[in-house]
Amino acid sequence: MEINFNCKVAMVIGGTRGIGKEAALSLAKSGAKVIITGRSQKNIDLVVAEAKELGLEISSYAFDIAEVDATRTVIDKVAEENGKLDILVANAGINPMYKRAENVTPEDWDTLMAVNLRGVFFAIQSAGKHMLAQGSGSIVSISSVTAVVGTPRGLPYVATKGGMDSMTRTLAVEWADRGVRVNAVAPGYIETDLTEGIRQNQSINEMMIKKMPLGRFGKSEEIASMILFLSSDASSYITGQTYIVDGGFSS
Repeated sequence: MEINFNCKVAMVIGGTRGIGKEAALSLAKSGAKVIITGRSQKNIDLVVAEAKELGLEISSYAFDIAEVDATRTVIDKVAEENGKLDILVANAGINPMYKRAENVTPEDWDTLMAVNLRGVFFAIQSAGKHMLAQGSGSIVSISSVTAVVGTPRGLPYVATKGGMDSMTRTLAVEWADRGVRVNAVAPGYIETDLTEGIRQNQSINEMMIKKMPLGRFGKSEEIASMILFLSSDASSYITGQTYIVDGGFSS
């Protein structure tokens, strides 16, 4: 299926690495006007340069999604400069802190919540206001298979992703009658910097692969394909869903 995003404006929050970067490049290749964000201007510049080498143009803004005012300012500016905002990919997130539950501190909890759930919600809220005003839009959040499979040593991270799935369903119900669809993608174990430590440890790597019916870690492009589908009119009758893309891990 060929998906065309010509004349669409797409914003990818957390578009500088891994899944977010691949989603941004894939959207641009499919014709969308793409704006990426991230905390590191250096990482942003690398993606913009890579896109340029591919003959693509990507715009960018650097800010910390934990800062709600900055998030609102940038999203409002993107929507106003382009006259609309059609697609939001909410990929912002920070790594799990591999601690047992009894050792999690209030600071650990608050740090992950500030970015992975609070920050993502207010980004969605800001983009959603523009989409509701124009009567159309698609929002895709990046959840995790850990939200549906018990995952030790990652409680704060898992809690943020479970909250995201609940938020996705509620927003979808609230906004459906005004033309805005809200879905999420829950990746399994993907070849990104998030899983680098697992993949570099031979015994853990082999143990994880044995749990994957497809017998391998996923690739960012495979998650980006689902993001593009949910962002497009090909999924026009889908909202409020979290799609698990995990090579069968959760089965």
